[in-house]
Amino acid sequence: MGTLGKIDRGNLSSQVYDAIRNSLMDGRYPPGDRLRISALADELGVSITPVREAIFRLVSEHALEMTAATAIRVRDLKAAEVAEIQTIRHHLEGEAALQAAARITPPDLQALETLQEDFRLAAASDPQQAALLNRQFHFQLVAAARMPLIFATVENMWTLLGPLLRLFHMTVPARDLASERHKHYDVLAALRARDGDGARAAIQADIGWGRLMVEWMEERSARG
Repeated sequence: MGTLGKIDRGNLSSQVYDAIRNSLMDGRYPPGDRLRISALADELGVSITPVREAIFRLVSEHALEMTAATAIRVRDLKAAEVAEIQTIRHHLEGEAALQAAARITPPDLQALETLQEDFRLAAASDPQQAALLNRQFHFQLVAAARMPLIFATVENMWTLLGPLLRLFHMTVPARDLASERHKHYDVLAALRARDGDGARAAIQADIGWGRLMVEWMEERSARG
């Protein structure tokens, strides 16, 4: 994958935090990977201080773990933790979809439709781009609910899952993501109809596919 890239001056700590967190969501760092503050600072073109601040913030959010004074690692989640994250997403993203059906604007709906079409096209040839667009679809849906606390929590759940999702998709056969039966189409249909219960059920059914990841992790753990 590409480098993080230099960042502009300004609120460096927030920008560094966003850059590292986005890289975690994208699966740039695999579970258990060690992050070195000095190397990240060089890559981003900043001093060590904002990187350290961003790292500590991510540790407090459980996206990273500190095993010693200078040993920072990407969380290697357990199956039970992933199941808990999926439960949180089930409820929060479901509630967001319910509210979005009442609050969504035409530009919101157009953005979701565009993301889904781009996702469908990428699914056949570019799994990494498809994964990014899938996440953007979920985030756009939650944003349409106008519930910032739910949005922040959902973002954190995706940050925790990012490193594992990339490994999972590289290991197991892909779903038929390009199919017109994909649950995102049911979400869009419900939103157009202002059907909150339908939108909630559709996104929860989509999230329910994550149980396969939990089962994969349990099998992986059993094999040692």
